[in-house]
Amino acid sequence: MVKKPRCFLVYYLYWVPYTLVYEATNRFLLFPPTQLEFTWLDANLPFVSFLVPVYVSYLLFGCLILANSKDNQELNDLFYLTHFQLLVCALFFVFFPVSFPRHEYYAGSAFTKVFLDFWLWFDAPNNCFPSLHTANCALAIHYSLGKKWQWLFCFWGGMIIVSTVLCKQHYIVDLAAGLCVYLLSIRFKEWVLDPWKGAAGAVA
Repeated sequence: MVKKPRCFLVYYLYWVPYTLVYEATNRFLLFPPTQLEFTWLDANLPFVSFLVPVYVSYLLFGCLILANSKDNQELNDLFYLTHFQLLVCALFFVFFPVSFPRHEYYAGSAFTKVFLDFWLWFDAPNNCFPSLHTANCALAIHYSLGKKWQWLFCFWGGMIIVSTVLCKQHYIVDLAAGLCVYLLSIRFKEWVLDPWKGAAGAVA
């Protein structure tokens, strides 16, 4: 069971195994990654370079959502559900890896080239389908409702989701699949996580 720490940086430590699994599936591929055919919408959505910092802010946004959790129980719900989302996505990352041709958009200016170099180091252009950014941010929005700063977190999370396609990191279908993973994680909470916690509480 994870507990709300006094130091904000501990939230990053809690998610180290999550990050390692993501990086391993992204870097050590069992199968060659596939580039999907662009839909009409993929081809006609503009590349909005000024949203790149919004996309990167996901690294801060996630931990702020954790820090904003109301208690240890909610923090643990977020811990289990984000890892469930990773597990679902990892099945696709391992057996059906999808990549996106980011370099076609990012080599045009010094600003975007710096971002491309960093992101290729941190996050290779694989693990696109489903969009874990989208699944995680949708879950974060779900847990922000009814709380202080809800409009900030909902707007921020929504902008990160939008940036996945406008920053040319994902296909539209990746975003849609990420939303499906989010919905599946909510069903997982209702059907598995909540009954399990109830049974554990009854035994205790």
